[in-house]
Parts: sequence; C-alpha cells; structure tokens
Amino acid sequence: MNKKKIYLLIGSLIVLFSCTACKGSITRDIRHAGFSVGDTFTCERFYPKDDEDTSFEKIKYFTSGHVINSEGKIYELSLGQLYANNENCKEAETDLVVKAIYDDKIIKANDNHYYYLTASNNVQSYSVIPETDNSYELYNLLLREEDVVKVVTANSSTGLYYVLKTDGNVYGYIISKADYNSPSTVTSVSIIYNKNDYGSKIIDFGYAGDSLNTFIRTDEKVFRMKISNNEKCSKYADIKCEFQMMEDEIFNTYKDVIISYNGNILVTNYKQTFTVAS
Repeated sequence: MNKKKIYLLIGSLIVLFSCTACKGSITRDIRHAGFSVGDTFTCERFYPKDDEDTSFEKIKYFTSGHVINSEGKIYELSLGQLYANNENCKEAETDLVVKAIYDDKIIKANDNHYYYLTASNNVQSYSVIPETDNSYELYNLLLREEDVVKVVTANSSTGLYYVLKTDGNVYGYIISKADYNSPSTVTSVSIIYNKNDYGSKIIDFGYAGDSLNTFIRTDEKVFRMKISNNEKCSKYADIKCEFQMMEDEIFNTYKDVIISYNGNILVTNYKQTFTVAS
C-alpha cells in the first residue's frame, strides 16, 4: 500500500472515530437531560445526507403509528421492526394531505373532510368519517376553523380541549350541550398557552396534565414539564411531586441534531431515538 492510500485510510479512521465519539457525547448529554436510549429509527428521507444538505423532509408530527412531514404527507411507522423496505417507515397508501390533527387519531385533510388516521374495530385507516359517526359533531366543532392546526383532549369529562392555531397560541375550548337532545356548542374559549410567554409562536404541543410528557415547542425553543422538587418527592412518600413547565436547554444545545420530539420520543439525526425517562 503506497503512502497516499495509507494517509487516506488514517484520515478516514480519524473522522470515523471522531464522529463516533461525538455521537457518544451527545447521547450522554441527552440521557443526563432526562431521557433513556430507545430504538434506532431508519427512514432515510428524514435525514440530511451531509452537513450541507437541506433537501431532506422535515418531521411535523411523530405519533405512535405515523410520521407526518411538514407538507402534510403521511408515512406509516413501525419502531422496533422494519418494513420490507428495510426502514422503520413507509409511504401510506393514501393521497390525503394533513391540514390538522386531533389526538393523533383523526385528521382534517386538504379537501376539508375528516378522516380516521388509525384503524379501529371495523373502521379502516384513511377512510372518511361519516356524519353518522357519534363523534362527528365534536370533530367538526374542533377542526372546522381554517386556522386550527392541532387539537388535544385535555379533559373529556368536562368538555375541555386544547387547540393550537396558526397564530401561535393554544386555546382552551369548553364544549357542552344543554341536554342529551341538544347539539353541542363551544361555550367558552380562552388562551391556555400564550406565545408571548414563550418568546415566539407555538408550533406544536402535547398535553398530558402534570406529566413529563406535556410539552410546548416554539419556533426557537422547547419547553417541557419537569418535576421542580424531584429530590424531595422521590425520597419521601408524603411529599407530592410538583410540576413546572421549563425550557429544556438540550434542545437548544443540539438543535441541529434533534430532528423530532413528540413529548415522549426524541429522534436524532444519527438515527438514535430516546424516550422520556419516568
């Protein structure tokens, strides 16, 4: 082997070991931020080919069974087991383009009709929701406005739903009916998460009450629910854990590495996923 080839081999090995060490450092920092190492996520369309690549698809929503990109295109997801294409994702057999999503199960498509995102009982994925569906009235009340982006059920027993709109605020909708035979109506609307309190427009959120899975994502930052008295409440049986929404600096430190976060699963651009540690 001539000297040129030897130098090239040594250079390649140095780069390889440097990248491996860098990934190890990032993994350690993310774990220290309160995450556990999960599965790998192979889906090449969502990863840049190199540091200069900007053509890769961006993830907007990452659910338990689907990935929806920034253009509203739907991909089916299987973590832990590959599809026949040797990836953890594949294009869904539908032309639907997502405009809004409700509880990761219902979508409003670009034709302004509502569809089941996930199959259940005798209902097929991506099939249109008929007006005879018992919940159609609710879906219509929550999703019909053009500026609605995402809806999460906050408390079904009180009729409270959190609604993210294109203005960057999350609103609390109270839906109720006068009696069993009366139509449901929106009886109250108030701002729950104000974009001004978080520095810029809110572009995604998840709500699970006082839970580590509740989060807010803005154009620039990620805030998530953390335990503010963890030392005491984890030590003493009679001390209740207190939760507080806080900015998580790990998302700022590795903003070019973290490509998705849904309140539970975090995905990095080196294909490693993490889950929120309990």
